[in-house]
Amino acid sequence: MEKPDNYSRDTMNDLVKRYQSTSKKINMKRKRTKQKVVFILSESFSDPMQVPGVKLNRDPIPYTRNLIKNGVGGNMISDGYGGGTANMEYQALTGLSLGNFSATLPTPYTQLVVRQTKTFSVNNAFSSSLAMHPYAGTLYSREQVFKKMRFNEFEYLSHRYPKRYTSKIGTNPYVSDRSAYKSLLYALKHNSNSQFVQLSTMQNHMPFTKKYYKNNQFTATGKFSSEERSAIETYSKGINYTDKANQYLLQKLKKMKENVTVVFYGDHLPSIYDHVDLEKDGVQMHKTPYFIWSNHQKLNQPKYQKMVGTYSFASEMLQATDSKVTPYYALVQKVSERLPIIASKVSTTSSNPNLPSGGMNLINQTNEQLMTTSELTKQQKKLLHDYELVQYDFTAGHHYALNSLTK
Repeated sequence: MEKPDNYSRDTMNDLVKRYQSTSKKINMKRKRTKQKVVFILSESFSDPMQVPGVKLNRDPIPYTRNLIKNGVGGNMISDGYGGGTANMEYQALTGLSLGNFSATLPTPYTQLVVRQTKTFSVNNAFSSSLAMHPYAGTLYSREQVFKKMRFNEFEYLSHRYPKRYTSKIGTNPYVSDRSAYKSLLYALKHNSNSQFVQLSTMQNHMPFTKKYYKNNQFTATGKFSSEERSAIETYSKGINYTDKANQYLLQKLKKMKENVTVVFYGDHLPSIYDHVDLEKDGVQMHKTPYFIWSNHQKLNQPKYQKMVGTYSFASEMLQATDSKVTPYYALVQKVSERLPIIASKVSTTSSNPNLPSGGMNLINQTNEQLMTTSELTKQQKKLLHDYELVQYDFTAGHHYALNSLTK
């Protein structure tokens, strides 16, 4: 990341004072609630009914769609298409945007976090934290990354992940979401502390072969090949299983005495839509559903909830649950409310949409169109500069403000 203009100890001290003041004003109207928080990154979960040129005979995600319609939720802008899971995980945990990084840093986990001497993640605010992934723990250097982020434990298939929760559906080779949720429920019930859990699922990982599920009731119509049609139909059945698993999980959580808040989001669309022009429909093909849900609390409706960047989730969760914020999350809240979504790789001329396109992508939440920084107001440019200063300080800089902003 290039050093932002005027980066210095004095500049960061001034920034800290300003956002300490902002957080005090926010916290005057908020209460402190003891709660458990779960972030669920749902592998490839998206809405095929929103893909241009695709028609399905029935809705594969009715329960999740209704949750979003009647609660806190909307669409997230993903920085990947068909890949890049760890990048969305990184942004959700840190509140930092890939759009601020150099295009030569497409994967922060393996290129940045493993080399950092100081890190910050939302789990640091909890007395205990657990990362769960029903697959290999070495992918994206997660073993090292979660240690750096100071997670208390990381459970994966060959390390502490309960073998009794590894069931699969049909011939799908990946652990089902329902099984992963059972493991999550077990972890929540056996920890009485203030707890943060990061669960990244695997059920809907590519490829999507025709043989996975018996009695698939989903049929797709459109101008695409038989191979693409088959993949869309198999994928639709898979996310239908996820939709039912979501209902199972939330019904179980309602019976728990402790306050539990769930942030659920799809990390990216599957790369099965060969008929879609990614240049023309770039924003649409990077939109995935998300929701925030609590088992006992009545949630506030954040004003920017219908379309967010992945980096907004912790801030939005704090706002929805009326929880107090650090100066850092006061900044992220302002960034989320007052700036377009800051992303990367949404617009690209490359044949591979996950490769760096060499620049920040700004998406207007109202009209869902790409913008440039020249279209920002003077106040917006100042706020973006604050965010860039903090991201540089936390990652490539001297950590002048890291401790003060995250207290």
